[in-house]
Amino acid sequence: MEADSDLRSEILKYVAGADIPKSEYSNPLEGGTRYKIEHFSIPIAYPKIFTSRIKYNMMHLTGNEEIEGINPRLLKDIIKNRQFLENDEWGLFKSKIGPRRYKDLITAMAKVNLSSIDAKVSIDLKRILRLPTSLHSKVSMKCVEVKNRETFNPLKKAIPKFVEER
Repeated sequence: MEADSDLRSEILKYVAGADIPKSEYSNPLEGGTRYKIEHFSIPIAYPKIFTSRIKYNMMHLTGNEEIEGINPRLLKDIIKNRQFLENDEWGLFKSKIGPRRYKDLITAMAKVNLSSIDAKVSIDLKRILRLPTSLHSKVSMKCVEVKNRETFNPLKKAIPKFVEER
């Protein structure tokens, strides 16, 4: 695979849903009329991936998280109104949250998605892209999320079973 670092970084962002999809589209047949279409209204391609990722994040919030860009009141409102997301009623969810706060929410969720991957893609063309649960080729350890640095033990959490069996 001959790809530069920027291209591989873009692939990672695409897979993780780390960029907010564009929302303005033009129709050249109507003289370039511009339309604003929300990410959740487009059931294909990247907007679908992004919507799926942020829906997953919001459905798994507990209320104890500290997320940059989301204040405690917004977090409470997300949890209170997320039942609309179960049925993909994004318009109702957005109206309950409010358009300005919804924009803040989407921006914050994109940052959460970006932080879940190893976004530093080196110039070295042989480096593997490290997604969660991927295996590091040199040390045979899994890429895992560290929730508490104080209690994390890589020899228990990051070693795959097949390595232990050797």
